[in-house]
Amino acid sequence: MQDDMILALIGQGRDHTAFTGLYAHFPKVERLVRANSGTKADAKDVFQDALVIFHRRVRQPGFVLTSSISTFLYAVCRNLWREELRKRNKVLTGWPAPEAADEPADLTALLAREGEFKQAEQALRSLGGKCQDLLKRFYLLKEPLMQIASALGLAGEGAAKTRKYKCLEEARKRYRALADAGLASHPQHA
Repeated sequence: MQDDMILALIGQGRDHTAFTGLYAHFPKVERLVRANSGTKADAKDVFQDALVIFHRRVRQPGFVLTSSISTFLYAVCRNLWREELRKRNKVLTGWPAPEAADEPADLTALLAREGEFKQAEQALRSLGGKCQDLLKRFYLLKEPLMQIASALGLAGEGAAKTRKYKCLEEARKRYRALADAGLASHPQHA
């Protein structure tokens, strides 16, 4: 199935059909994982995580695919598996390069941290509504602190700044707890 057809299917909400087409890329990922201390089950897990990441990105407003879907999925899988090996304290063998040379360098760096992004997102979602609203207004909507203070019924700009700091500290604390729990739930493999 062609890349533009898969993107169109996802845009139309026909995810099952799109995912069926995307599974054509699984054998390449399986070879990568199995060549680097993994099993077929590991490859399936990594590939499914990559599909979720791909789907989430395609559904984001303004998303532009700057490589082939094959290259995108391979880069995501390679970085997810590299991270998993790091958690398992495994030594990496030679890493094959993606078959296509159109993978943007910044994409690789971004995808390498996808697991951390998931934990950060979870930490932010666990904050109270007021903190979420304040952080959304400041970071996403780029509202000035004085406007935020007024909208949230705070005493002034200084109060909004203090609340923002406290919300960020709470988010960091929750992120660290999630990260620690994540490491504890992934025991080291021999």
